[in-house]
Amino acid sequence: MTETRTSPASAAAYRPTGRAIRFSGVSKGFAAPKGARTTAVHAIDIEVPSSQFVAIVGPSGCGKSTLLRLADGLIDPDTGAVTIGGNAPVPGPDVGMVFQNFRLIPWRNVADNVGFALETSGLGTGTRQRRVAEQLDKVGLAQWAQHYPAQLSGGMRQRVALARALVGKPDVLLMDEPFANLDAQTRELMQEDLLALFEAQRPTVLFVTHSVDEALLLADRVIVMGAGAVLDDILVDLPRPRIPDAVRQMPAYIALRAHLWTQIRRLVLAEPSSAFFGRHGTVQA
Repeated sequence: MTETRTSPASAAAYRPTGRAIRFSGVSKGFAAPKGARTTAVHAIDIEVPSSQFVAIVGPSGCGKSTLLRLADGLIDPDTGAVTIGGNAPVPGPDVGMVFQNFRLIPWRNVADNVGFALETSGLGTGTRQRRVAEQLDKVGLAQWAQHYPAQLSGGMRQRVALARALVGKPDVLLMDEPFANLDAQTRELMQEDLLALFEAQRPTVLFVTHSVDEALLLADRVIVMGAGAVLDDILVDLPRPRIPDAVRQMPAYIALRAHLWTQIRRLVLAEPSSAFFGRHGTVQA
C-alpha cells in the first residue's frame, strides 16, 4: 500500500501545550492467587514537566505499564498521589492513550475510529468532522478515511490509533510500547512521524518501551525501572528537531546508549529476585 507520510520539516513551530505529571510516593499492588499480593510499583517519585517527552525503559514486569495506567486514571494508587496539572487524573480527551495493540473498532471506518474519541466531548458534528479530517491529514491518512481497519497495514492501523489519541488535542500523551508489534522498517517510520507530531503539538509524553535506541531517539529524559522502582533518571541532551540517522551518529548518543544498555543488560541477566520480583517475592504487574 502507498502511504502519504508526514515530514518533520513540515512540523509547526514550538508551542508548549502539555501539563505536568507528578508521581508522589506512589505504590500499587494487585491481588494474586492464594491471597498473595504483588507489588507492581513502590514509592515512586517522578516529575515530568510540561511538554517534556519522557521514556521509561526496563525489563518485562518491572512496573512500566502500571505507571501509565495510574497516570491515565484507569487505576488508583494504594499509597501516594498521581496528579496531572495539579489534579487527580481522569480518563478523557485531555489525556491521550496509545496501546501496544491497536484497539480499533473493526466495523468502523478510519474516520469513525478517530472520531470515537470526540463523541463525548460536547463538540458539534461539524467541528468533530473537521478535527478528524485535520488529524488524519497530519498522520498522512486523509485518503484512507473511509477504509476499514482490516484494509490497512499494521503501520497504518497504529497511525489511526495515534490520530485517535491526538484528535482531542490532549495535554498529555501516554504510550505503552505503541510500536512493539510493527516490523523494523515501519517502526522507524512511525518514530519519525511521532518526532514530527511532538514538535508540532508538544504535549507532555510518557512513553514506555523496551528499546534503548527508541528511548534515546525520542525522549528528553529516560527513566530506568527495575523491580517496581526507579533506578536511574537520565537527561538526553540531544538537539531538536531530531533527524534519526544524524542523531544516531552523535558521540553523545553513542555514550548514552552504552550507559543505558549496560544497566538494562545487568537487569535482564540478574537473578529473578533482583530484576523481576517484588520486595515481597511476588512477580511484578
